[in-house]
Amino acid sequence: MNIIDIIIIITGIVLIILFALLKSTKVPKQAYKNKAVYSDHKEKPEKALFSSKYRLIGRPDFILHTKDGLLPLEIKHTNRPQQPYFSHVMQLISYCLLIEEEKSVKPKYGFIQYKGGQAFSIPYTEKMKLFLLKTMQEMRDYINLGEGPKPIRKSKCEKCSYREDCFPS
Repeated sequence: MNIIDIIIIITGIVLIILFALLKSTKVPKQAYKNKAVYSDHKEKPEKALFSSKYRLIGRPDFILHTKDGLLPLEIKHTNRPQQPYFSHVMQLISYCLLIEEEKSVKPKYGFIQYKGGQAFSIPYTEKMKLFLLKTMQEMRDYINLGEGPKPIRKSKCEKCSYREDCFPS
């Protein structure tokens, strides 16, 4: 057995292990059945998507090329809740908007994948898009007025790394 045979065997074992790990994370089948056309990793960060029209920038974890078109996939490292968190849904919808603007293709939906369960499929509708735009405008209004939003959960605000931006001393 020569060095090339050993390299081929090791590569095969690594590929089998990687495939098994991907299956065990319960990432949507689209992630490994379809081609990822965008993948943002620390080792090789992708260029951020940008919309000058909406003054929005972002980097989805993945953009998948599927039979349903381009779909964003956002990976979260927290345990799977009963329903996706509002902020995560808005983040995913913002990625749908960025794909629509930059790629000129409107995603039908996107995925949020938490640890320990199936991914949530979130539809990208006109209603969701308008709600995102309204939320972004409210955020910009707070910034323009120089004040932060009123805390919804005080305990969460006390632990937030942006606390000083919302509530300057």
